[in-house]
Amino acid sequence: MKKNASITRSVFAASAATVITLALFLAPGLMAMDLVRDGKPAAAIIIPANAPQSVHYAAQELNHHIKKSTGAALEVVTEDAADKLRAQSRIHLGNTRAARSAGIDVATLAAESFTLRTTDDALIIAGRDGPGDPLNSNTSAGTLFGVYEFLQRQLGVVWAWPGELGAHVPRKSNITVAASLDIAATPPFFQRHARHGLGYTSAHPALGFTPAAAADYAREQTVFLRRNRMGRAEKFAYGHAFTNWWPKYGAEHPEWFQFFKGKRGPATPKSRYSMCVSNPGLHEKIVSLWLENTGGKSNYINIVENDIVGLCECERCVAWDGPTPPNHMRFYAPNSKVAGTRFVSDRYARFALAVQQLAAKHNPDVNVVGYVYFNYFQAPTSGVKLNEHILLGFCPSGGWYPRSPEEHAWHQATWKGWRDAGARLFMRTNYFLDGYCMPHIFARQFADDFQHAARNGMVGTDFDSLTGQWAAQGPSLYLLMALHTRPGANVDALLAEYYSVFGAAAPHIKAYFDYWENRTMTDRERINAIFANRVASRWRSWAKAAHRVFPEETLAASESHITHAAQAVANDPEALARVNFLRTGLQHAILSARVCALLTTADAASTPERGQAALLELVRFRRAHERKWFSNLNQLAWVEEASWKLTHETKQEPDNWP
Repeated sequence: MKKNASITRSVFAASAATVITLALFLAPGLMAMDLVRDGKPAAAIIIPANAPQSVHYAAQELNHHIKKSTGAALEVVTEDAADKLRAQSRIHLGNTRAARSAGIDVATLAAESFTLRTTDDALIIAGRDGPGDPLNSNTSAGTLFGVYEFLQRQLGVVWAWPGELGAHVPRKSNITVAASLDIAATPPFFQRHARHGLGYTSAHPALGFTPAAAADYAREQTVFLRRNRMGRAEKFAYGHAFTNWWPKYGAEHPEWFQFFKGKRGPATPKSRYSMCVSNPGLHEKIVSLWLENTGGKSNYINIVENDIVGLCECERCVAWDGPTPPNHMRFYAPNSKVAGTRFVSDRYARFALAVQQLAAKHNPDVNVVGYVYFNYFQAPTSGVKLNEHILLGFCPSGGWYPRSPEEHAWHQATWKGWRDAGARLFMRTNYFLDGYCMPHIFARQFADDFQHAARNGMVGTDFDSLTGQWAAQGPSLYLLMALHTRPGANVDALLAEYYSVFGAAAPHIKAYFDYWENRTMTDRERINAIFANRVASRWRSWAKAAHRVFPEETLAASESHITHAAQAVANDPEALARVNFLRTGLQHAILSARVCALLTTADAASTPERGQAALLELVRFRRAHERKWFSNLNQLAWVEEASWKLTHETKQEPDNWP
């Protein structure tokens, strides 16, 4: 598909544009344009009379950050009122007459793209802007993204976590812009997505947010994600595609479904099932439904297999399989769903190719979207050649951080194997579900994975999911955000940005998180053994084992780093508040580990009565600090209900308990 091929090629073009941005802002000898001088406004913001919501919001965001930096509030007017302005300098946002006069045709820009340009007396930020809510990831908000680029590069703004405390805006008396600025940029990936984690519900809501706090947290996180330019240039849907097919089509077409242990379809009426992916009738039905529902105009067809290993044993599917690689099971745990299954990557590669070629007869730009997952995760071995119209979500079944060097290299070789086979790839991992509320830090190993993927054809992301542990896992989460816009950046430099928000305490905070990252990365065998022994998962039931991975006394011993950090910024209220934000996260981890030890379902001696006092203390702590946005408490409640022996008390409405 030509359109998507150009998106793929833009990844490093955008990175190069960032370098150009820095050079143009910082090059010596260029004339400067004042936006703020001596704390007084020296410019005004001008928007089109018919500006979309995203441009109005861009003006609001620009003004908010300039005022936070300098104390100066710029006037915002439409073009029709600009003649009455007293300010000498102008900031034109969106598709203004000034933008068009400067040769910027926003209609020719790619979705979410923007141009930054200066003229004699104006700064122009203009992008491809669509209708809709500016905070909606499906809204093209190029001008808004241009504003965020400007704020990062010109003002040094760092958005470290949701909420005003997490928005670091350096104090300035003057803001000037180089008078010779002309850059254009497109986000490096056509989809940049971390699932927001706002939909978690629990049968024990007292463990989570109060309802009003949950709504406010959702708003703050949504703003934060947009500031980090999460979004997508093209809207497309995917997910397990065939979950309702057996009741709809099983009686008439059992041949479309897995042949397993001598029968077609699910083993029991309610069990999961895979498809007979080699069946031509299945391919034809998928394409006919696409034609029926979209007229063939949609450029995407969802063929993601159901959430189960590929099981079909029919002769045609087996004939489509390639040779089993010698290291097929090396990095899967004995209790993995993949353990003991057949290697079926080639059949799923051929399935994607067959559907794509059939659909291309109706629309040559159509893409099929699938996953590489379970026992079709490793790259195909038969020599099958895919193409750019096959878009695959890279979804490892395992491979949690920390990995051994060998396992890490194996995963990266698997990515490259699929790319070498011709498919386009997006990163669809579950790794950010890991860690509960503990300082489980895997920042650099994750960054190495991300940058390897970016160098090897990654076109998008879909991370499942944000658990919102901002005060416990800050460095990992900051890299998750920053690498989406700067995939080629030096990782230590990005981490230094994060630590800079703590002012003079930065070295102590770096030492604190380095301690936890080193502990995490060198503790791989012990962590894996604990989860195996406690029969706990790395996402749903982490709180069964948290106290063993992070004993209370070990957590408490690390508080000296926080104490030294607080002493270093005793006279800097904002930096001190940020240090105390991390202290809140550590104190919360200690209280949570204490409850884990008393209530874990992995210990027969645990009883609700034994842990009642500790649980009450934890819930009171969450109530007292929930609006600091240090944690997505609803996500924790969801984990804890699957991990702890709880009573009816925590099932009461959270406003009424304790």
